[in-house]
Amino acid sequence: MKKIEINPDRCMGCMTCCNVCSFTHEGEFNPGGARLKITWNLSPGEVEGQVLESCDLCGGTPECVRWCPVGALKYA
Repeated sequence: MKKIEINPDRCMGCMTCCNVCSFTHEGEFNPGGARLKITWNLSPGEVEGQVLESCDLCGGTPECVRWCPVGALKYA
């Protein structure tokens, strides 16, 4: 089964993925409504990402992967 993988070494924490996800599913740019979460840690440059169970992979073409400006998301 395919899933979304988040590469924390590439992620810059811009939240584009979360905004695109919430707009796709909720019709508004609100990272709180996204099906994935990006969290900044206290250490500079440390970012963690998590895909939530509510993610439906946008029917097989995840918009978050498509719009990530640094290629930190992979659908494999």
